[in-house]
Amino acid sequence: MSRSAGVQDKDASLRTRIIFWFAKRKMGRVPVGVRVRALDSKFMNAALRMDLYAAGRGVTPMKLKELAQLKVAAMVGCPF
Repeated sequence: MSRSAGVQDKDASLRTRIIFWFAKRKMGRVPVGVRVRALDSKFMNAALRMDLYAAGRGVTPMKLKELAQLKVAAMVGCPF
């Protein structure tokens, strides 16, 4: 079974291309996860809102959020 490549740049809608541009600006490339999310617009909207909410200002300091992300990445064996 092959993996999904997600939405490619040439097939993306204007809104999706804008999201790809922001992802590329932040991470240097468009991750496959973002491309796969773009296959379903409702899922992409929900995931985008969740990401913005999690990254937003709140009670938890940003350094603690970044530390938690690193810990989870190490626990699941993330390569980067």
